[in-house]
Amino acid sequence: MFAPKAVYEQLREYCGRLARRGYVTAHGGNASMRGGDVMWITRHASSLESLRLEDVIEVYVDRPSSMDALASTEAIVHRRVYLETPNLAILHAHPPYAVALSFFVDELVPPDSEGYYVLRRVPVVEGSPGTPELAEEVANALKSYHAVIVRAHGVFAAAKYMDVAYQFLCMVEHSAHIAYLVEGMKALGAKPITPKKF
Repeated sequence: MFAPKAVYEQLREYCGRLARRGYVTAHGGNASMRGGDVMWITRHASSLESLRLEDVIEVYVDRPSSMDALASTEAIVHRRVYLETPNLAILHAHPPYAVALSFFVDELVPPDSEGYYVLRRVPVVEGSPGTPELAEEVANALKSYHAVIVRAHGVFAAAKYMDVAYQFLCMVEHSAHIAYLVEGMKALGAKPITPKKF
């Protein structure tokens, strides 16, 4: 069944934004929205930069569906998040600075005031893509945080509205980029000035 036009248009818009920012590879990343007992999720291996109507698959949130085989491999993660949190929109992408940072830390504490004000902390979890273990780790993190980084993989961000989930994901990458730049300047010998408490 095709997704409602409004759902498709929102997913196409925000998937396109992720692609334009370079947060996904040609056929990487996924996105979904929940409505009642169903969710609309991007098809496995679809191109987020040119999402088509047939790339949005409708499946049940709380039980298997005949369409599951077409849905993103991360559908299990999206389902668990929807079942355990009040979120209605999820974005998953592979922004490079956040992924790189995940090799070195167990959480991102944004060094910039805006990132810290909104995110506070972003935990780093582990798990293989599309597994129950990853679904549990991500859902548990998103009960308390706006976003979570999966080590060596990517970022999941969730909210009640798609534009807010997008904001959270972008802020994670922005803060990770700033953290990278700060550490690079320190490595060059620059002495950081500790900011006053945010």
